[in-house]
Amino acid sequence: MMTKKFIIPFVLASLAVHALVLALTSGVHWWTNPPRPEQVMTVELQSPQGQAAHPPATHRAAQTPAVPGLIREDSVALQDQHSRYDAYLLTIRQNIEARWIYPPQALAERKEGNTLVRFSIDANGALTDCQVLGTSGSASLDAGALSVVRAAAPYAPLPADFNLARLHITATFSYRMQ
Repeated sequence: MMTKKFIIPFVLASLAVHALVLALTSGVHWWTNPPRPEQVMTVELQSPQGQAAHPPATHRAAQTPAVPGLIREDSVALQDQHSRYDAYLLTIRQNIEARWIYPPQALAERKEGNTLVRFSIDANGALTDCQVLGTSGSASLDAGALSVVRAAAPYAPLPADFNLARLHITATFSYRMQ
């Protein structure tokens, strides 16, 4: 009995010392450097949910007759899959994501939300329009989404086989802190 009572304080002291050594050598100094919010955030493009603004592009293309002199336009969600624009949309998305950051002001204010943006690209790849269709509730998040779309311009010209003068693209920019 006496031996167990004698060993318990040493075991507890050993555990405490080991925990302290692990904490000091892990490189995390929680007492001087709290976790940085920019390390626990996500920004991702999502499919617009509940948005019935446009039917799938493949259906609209069949409804638009090929009339000489007629300016053809089409609308598509950036996240659409299995459309004739897949490869082109992938390059647009990669171009935007390469420049996209959490807006510093929104980060400081710990703002979260989804911004639905619609932007238009002409046949030469020039950005001709960019607007918020659905606000996140935060001016800085909405401005950040518009800013990255503008920063990624000019885009690649529309492929000739699209036979389009302009492509309207909608994208949902989702800002989350976790």
